[in-house]
Amino acid sequence: MSQIIAYENFLHRLFDLDENIRFAAVANKSGEILAKGSKSDTNLFLSPEQTQETIHHAINAWKSREKHYGKIGVGLYTLAVYEKLRRATIPLPSGNLLLVTIDNAGGQQQIMEKIINEVKIHDISGTTSGS
Repeated sequence: MSQIIAYENFLHRLFDLDENIRFAAVANKSGEILAKGSKSDTNLFLSPEQTQETIHHAINAWKSREKHYGKIGVGLYTLAVYEKLRRATIPLPSGNLLLVTIDNAGGQQQIMEKIINEVKIHDISGTTSGS
């Protein structure tokens, strides 16, 4: 199975976790989007170009944080809260980044716990850890 197909399956699982997850994308550290998707009824606020710009910003931010991991520990995720949505950036075990946008309607902590658990349990091939 190719990495892109595995990430597309991963994103489908994320959308099933909570109705408030609007958009998700996986990008490598070079900024190449490996997979992306949104719920069919979602009105996206950013153009594809603006989304790419956001991903590049997130990658650069993670790279700048890595130099402090020895003192503060490895970053788990970042969360930016806006008037219309919340955007989480989560490093994946593969070294790639997951960008997720969430409606403001849902419970932030519960949604983030669901996403983090999905990242911890499943690798990119869609298999369960320990299987």
